[in-house]
Amino acid sequence: MSSPATLTLSRRGFLAATAGAGGLILGFSLPGFARELQATASADGANFNAFVAIDAQGIVTMQMPFIEMGQGTYTALPMLIAEELDVDLSAVRPVQAGPGADYRIMFNNSIRFTGDSRSVRSSWVPLRTAGAAARSMLISAAAERWGVNAASLRTSEGFVLNPGNGEKLGYGELASLAARLTPPDDVVLKDPSLYKLLGKPLDRTDVIAKTNGSAEYGFDFQMDGLRTAVVKQSPVHRGNVTAYKAEAALKFPGVFSVDEIPHGIAVVGKSYWHAKRALDVLEVEFDQGEMKDFNSGEYASKLLSRVREPGVHAENKGDVDAALEDADLVIEASYELPYLAHVTMEPMCSTALVADNKCTVWTPNQGVDYVVQTAAQITGISPENITVHTPYLGGGFGRRFQTDFVAQAVTLAMKHEGTPIKVLWSREEDMQHDFYRPMLAAHYRAAFDREHNPTAVFITNVGDGPWRQLAPEFMSSPDLDNSVMEGTIHQPYGIANWRADYVYEHSPAPIGFWRSVSNSYNGFCKESFIDEMAHATARDPVEFRRDMLVNDPRHLAILNRAVEMAQWRSSSWQADDRRTHAMGVALHKSFGTIVAQIAEISLDRAGLLQVHKVWCAVDCGFTVNPRIATMQMESAIAFGLSAMLHEEISIKDGATTAGNFDDYPILTAQQMPDIEVAFINGGGVVGGIGEAGTPPIAPAVCNALFALNGQRIRSLPLRKHNLA
Repeated sequence: MSSPATLTLSRRGFLAATAGAGGLILGFSLPGFARELQATASADGANFNAFVAIDAQGIVTMQMPFIEMGQGTYTALPMLIAEELDVDLSAVRPVQAGPGADYRIMFNNSIRFTGDSRSVRSSWVPLRTAGAAARSMLISAAAERWGVNAASLRTSEGFVLNPGNGEKLGYGELASLAARLTPPDDVVLKDPSLYKLLGKPLDRTDVIAKTNGSAEYGFDFQMDGLRTAVVKQSPVHRGNVTAYKAEAALKFPGVFSVDEIPHGIAVVGKSYWHAKRALDVLEVEFDQGEMKDFNSGEYASKLLSRVREPGVHAENKGDVDAALEDADLVIEASYELPYLAHVTMEPMCSTALVADNKCTVWTPNQGVDYVVQTAAQITGISPENITVHTPYLGGGFGRRFQTDFVAQAVTLAMKHEGTPIKVLWSREEDMQHDFYRPMLAAHYRAAFDREHNPTAVFITNVGDGPWRQLAPEFMSSPDLDNSVMEGTIHQPYGIANWRADYVYEHSPAPIGFWRSVSNSYNGFCKESFIDEMAHATARDPVEFRRDMLVNDPRHLAILNRAVEMAQWRSSSWQADDRRTHAMGVALHKSFGTIVAQIAEISLDRAGLLQVHKVWCAVDCGFTVNPRIATMQMESAIAFGLSAMLHEEISIKDGATTAGNFDDYPILTAQQMPDIEVAFINGGGVVGGIGEAGTPPIAPAVCNALFALNGQRIRSLPLRKHNLA
C-alpha cells in the first residue's frame, strides 16, 4: 500500500440526483455492492435510499450495512468515508440501513449479515471509493463556480479550498451544483502516507451514548400502546405445548392474554413484571419430542469413538499414509470440546407490530434480511411491506443470526393485530434455548523422521457444524462442512504431508455460530498438538515453530514479535510472588488475521490457576483504528479465557441443565489478566479483528500449564481438571 490505488467507477455506478435547495443525495454502486442504487434529493438531505447523503450544513449521513454490537463498526466504517471525503469524523453520522438487496455486499452480493469479522474488510474498498468519488464531484462543482481548473483545488475538513486566492466553499454550499455534474469514471484513493484518520487510534463515536444511558437497545424500546410478552419454552429442546391452564395467570392485574408461540407459551402484560408474575404461576405441559433421550455425555463418547474412522478430506497435501508408515516416531492425541452458550449481556428480545397488511420489527439482529424472511413466512406479508429497525446489540457473538425470538414476537403481533408486542427472554430462557457452539472430538497424529523433524500431520474432526444445520447452501459439498474444519487446513507450518478429515456425526442439540466459529476449538487442538510435537522431540516450543515457519515470513514475524514482547522463557521460574510461573505460546490465523499470543500463568498450592499476563501480536494487514482493534483483541481474549476456564453446556434427557450464571460461571474481573497488544502491518488485504483473538488464548494457557506442572490438557473447561 505504498502507492495510491486507482479504481474504475462507471458513470452509471455513481449517481447524483438533481438537488433541491438544501442538499445532495449520493448513491453508490461500487465493487462489492449488490446493484445500482437510485438516489433522490430532498431539501434537508434526510430522506434517502442510498449510502451517503450530504445536507446543506455539510453533514454526511451514511447508511450502515453492518450493525454495531460492540465491535466498533459505527466508528471504523465512517472513518473510511471520512478519510477519502476529507471531512472530520464527527461530520459523518451513521444510520442503520434497512432490508434490501442494495446492501447485500458479501458472497457475490448474495447475502448480508454482520459476522465472520467482515464488516471492515468487506467495506474497505467500496466505502473509501464512495468517499473519494463524492469528494471529486464536490471539487468539480467548486471549480465550475470559480472558473478554475479542478486540479488546482484542494479539500480540507469539509471545504474545497482555492490555494490561489484563499477562497473556500463548504460541501453543503456545493451540493446542489455537484448534483448536475457528470460523476467521475475513475477515482484515485489516498496514499496511506496522507491519511489523517485511518490508522489512527481514534475514540469510538458511541462511547458517550453507551455511558450516559442514551443508547437504545432492544430491551429499551418503547412506543405508545406497547405490550410486553414473557415466554416459557419447552425444557426439552424443540418440545411443544400439549396443554396449559391460563386461569390463574389471567387473574393478575395488568395481564392481557396467554398465547401459544412456537415451542412455548407467552404471557402478554402491561410490563415485564406484570407478565412475569403471571408466567410464574402458569401451568404448562410439554411433550418431550425427538430430544427426550439425548444426553451430551453420551454424545461426547460417541464422537470420541469415531475419531479413527476415515473421513472426507478437507485438505490432503502430500502422502500422509506413507509418511506415517515410514516414520521413526509417531505421536497422537485426542481432544474433546463441549457445547458452549453465547451468554450475550442482553438476552434475546424483539418487538413487532402487524397492522394494515404491514409488519414492522424492532429487533437486535445480525442479519436484517433473515428477519424479513422470518416475518414474511409467518405473516404472509410481502417483504416490501416489512420494515426492520436495528438498535444497538447488547452482544451477538453469532447468537443473533437465528431469528427464533423474532418469530415469537411476530406470531404474537399477528394475534394482537394493531398492537406492538415486545418479547423479552429471561436469562434462564436465553441460556436454555441457545444455539450452542458445537461439541467436537478431534484426533491428531504426527510423524517424525530419524532426525525428529516433522514429516506429517493427520487430523480427524468428528461432529456437526452450523453450516449444515442452518445454511447448507454454504457447504463446500454435501459431505464437507467447513464450519467444522476452519483452522485445520492451509496451515503455515512447513510440513510436507498434511491431511484434515471430517467425520459427520449429527448433533441433535441446536447448534449455531459462536465467536470465531470452528477456529475456537481447532485453534486449541492444533496449537496444543504443535506444542506436544515440540516436547515429544525435546524442542523449545518457540524454536520448533520458528523452524517450521522459515517459508512464511508473516507468521514468523508475528511469532517473533510476541516472543520479543514477552521476553519468552521456555521453562518455569520462581517469581516475586513466591509462586512458580510459566509461559505458553500459540499462533493461529483466522479471518485473514494472524495472531500470536504468549500467556504467563501460575498455580497456587490448591491448584488455582491465575493468568497474569497475555502478550498478543497481530497482523491484520492495515489496522484501520488501532484503539478499537486493541479493544477487540482484549475482548476476544476474555471471551476465550472464560470458555477455557469455566464454560460448558450439559444436556440431560434433552434439556439444558444450566439456568443462570450460578451454574454456568464466566470469567470474573479478578481473573482478567493484563494484556499487551502490538500490531504489525504485514501487507495484503485488511483482515478481520472481532474474532481472531479468541482461538490462540486457550492453547497458550494450557501449553503454559504443561510447562509448569507437566499436565497436558486435552479437554475443556479447565474447572473439570484437578490442577494441584
